Amino acid sequence: MKLLVHQDSSPLLSVRVAFPAGSAMDPPGSEGAAWLAGQMLAHGGTRRRSYKQILDFLFPRGASVDVSVDKEMTCFHFECHAAHAAEMTELLAEMLCDPGWREEDFRRLREDAVHSLEADLRGENDEELGREALYGLLFEGHPYGHPCQGRVSSLRRMELSAVREFYTAEYGRNRVIVACGGAQAEGAAARLRERLSTLPARTRSDGSVPAAPALRRSRMVFVEKPSQGTALSLGFPIEVSRGHEDYPALLVAVSALGQHRMSSGRLFQSLRQHRGLNYGDYAYIEYFPAPMFTLEPEPNHARQRQIFELWVRPVAPEHAHFALRLALYELEKLAATGLEDEEFEAARSFLLRHQILLEEARSAQLGHEIDGLFYGTGLQSQYLRQTLPELTPSDVKRSVARHLQPDEIAVAFAGPGMEALRQAILDNAPSRIQYSSAKPDWLLREDEIVSVRSVPVEEQETRVVPVEEMFE
Repeated sequence: MKLLVHQDSSPLLSVRVAFPAGSAMDPPGSEGAAWLAGQMLAHGGTRRRSYKQILDFLFPRGASVDVSVDKEMTCFHFECHAAHAAEMTELLAEMLCDPGWREEDFRRLREDAVHSLEADLRGENDEELGREALYGLLFEGHPYGHPCQGRVSSLRRMELSAVREFYTAEYGRNRVIVACGGAQAEGAAARLRERLSTLPARTRSDGSVPAAPALRRSRMVFVEKPSQGTALSLGFPIEVSRGHEDYPALLVAVSALGQHRMSSGRLFQSLRQHRGLNYGDYAYIEYFPAPMFTLEPEPNHARQRQIFELWVRPVAPEHAHFALRLALYELEKLAATGLEDEEFEAARSFLLRHQILLEEARSAQLGHEIDGLFYGTGLQSQYLRQTLPELTPSDVKRSVARHLQPDEIAVAFAGPGMEALRQAILDNAPSRIQYSSAKPDWLLREDEIVSVRSVPVEEQETRVVPVEEMFE
């Protein structure tokens, strides 16, 4: 057990408890066990109190206990006024160490998980559907190969006993991290350490995760579903994560290429600003949770295995082929020319200041400290202050050449007319765009190059999948 304690005069207490118990530890055939274990602890009541009684307790205190379940980590967290610190800490300890395991709560939460896959992911969120389809391509047969919620079929047949077994096997005291900050942080940490010490000493999993499967050929999946637009995600595994010598340089590169929800990136300028193809386009070298709904990445989604990802927000279906070509063209330009000095300095300066803002709130700082322990890099803002000032544009260009010039890529589309799109890509059909307003000559010349750019992929490495079959 590791403790992170920052007591100060704040009127609030912030607490995070992170277990190395994510969906990558789901037993085969029980995909969703990690998700349901986390949900049962946070939203299923304790042996002494029903979930309704817990809600009735939390409401007048203006507090809640929340949970996030990712591939390798499940984190429980709350924030409350100092006046309620002792009783809120006791409640969290009770949730984690003495869950209720009621059948009715299990059925409710299992249906919620199924609904999140069938109605939310398949039905309403084309962009996250495309991202999950990309992960499914890149991590097929790997512990990362299914959504954190699990699979529909495994969830429907899962019994409460499987979730309890996961909890017993994976919620141990040996690798749990307890982080407390603000008012009465020392007392909260001491109480949680005492209670969590009653958990098993060891866990079934040792925390290791195999490398991503080698991407030996380009692969594409086309998810057929009724929609007004076509969502697109593409990427490939990279060996770089926080702590790798090339991580800071790649972070600068992808910030310039497509910083999340910023209009300054090359992708945004090329696809949206100059051509009006969609709402935005972004690049990542580490997992970004729920990008549709958040401007900043939530902490405690740390992963040993990362991918380089381009997120192209939905385009008109007739522009999907061109959008793929243009996104790859921009990546190739980055590798060929690197960053201009001014562009490099702007990205580096932004990252140094932006990370400080991400850690400004106490709860967020605790979350980033937990991630720093996971990666062995310390607090991210300190890590960047140590590494970014020494970078040069040449460092960025070399790192991009090493890691972002793949021979093979994986691509996931989600939208209508997928068979026609698949055939157009296989045939290398031209994909010229007709604009409704005048465009500058340089852009039209660039379009001529992009619209016939080859995206090589073998037919047997492509498949069209009805949306109803995804995550089944």
